Amino acid sequence: MLIDEKTSEKFAKYMKKYNVLYRNLARIAQENLLYSLRNPLIVDIGIGPGLLSIEINKLIPNANIIGIDPSIEMLKLAKRKVVGTNFKKIETILTKAESIPLKNNLADLVISRFSFIYWDNPSDGLTEIYRILNPGGRMILELINRDYPRWKLFLTEIHMFINLAGKEIIKYHIDSYKKAYTINQIEKLISNSGFNIIYKEGIKSKWKHLIVAEKPF
Repeated sequence: MLIDEKTSEKFAKYMKKYNVLYRNLARIAQENLLYSLRNPLIVDIGIGPGLLSIEINKLIPNANIIGIDPSIEMLKLAKRKVVGTNFKKIETILTKAESIPLKNNLADLVISRFSFIYWDNPSDGLTEIYRILNPGGRMILELINRDYPRWKLFLTEIHMFINLAGKEIIKYHIDSYKKAYTINQIEKLISNSGFNIIYKEGIKSKWKHLIVAEKPF
C-alpha cells in the first residue's frame, strides 16, 4: 500500500510517539548479529520513515544499513529523518521485497517491521531474503497478528483517535489487520522458504508477533 506525502508525514509524526517499539526491535537486531562482525550489513525491508533504521544505527553504529521501500514518499521522508544520525551508514533503495538489488550471500541480517502484509508475493519476498543472506544470517519479522480479537482492535482504534492519530492513519492501521496472517501461516511460509525458525514470540490475543529465522550454513 503506497501512501502520499501528507499521510507519510502524519504517520511518521504519530509513530515517533512510540520510539520504544523501534528501540526494542533494534535491540533484538543487535542480539541476533554475530559480535565478531566488524561492519555488518543490515537490510531494513519497508524502511518507511526510517525510525527503525535510526534506532539500529544508534545501537550498532558500525553497521551498514540498506533500507528498501516501494514508496518514493517514504524514502524521501526517511532521508530527511536520518540527517543528524550517522547517516552515511544508512542507504535507501526504491524497490520491493520481491526484487532486492543485492548480490547473493551479502547481508548479515534482514529485518522488517509490519511490511510483510504489503508484499505482492510473500513467498517470493522470503526467497529473495534467503538469497541475499549469508549462511547463518538471520531474518527478523515483526508482524501484525490476524488472530487479534476484533474487540481489542476496536479499543486500539479508540486509543488512536484519542491520541490524535488522524483518520488516514487510523484507517491505514486498522485495514492492515484485514491483510494480516496468522502465526501458523507465517511459520509455514518461512519454513517452506528454507529457513530454520529459531525464535518466535506471540499469542492469539496479542496485536503482533515476532519471528527470528536463520539461513542454514
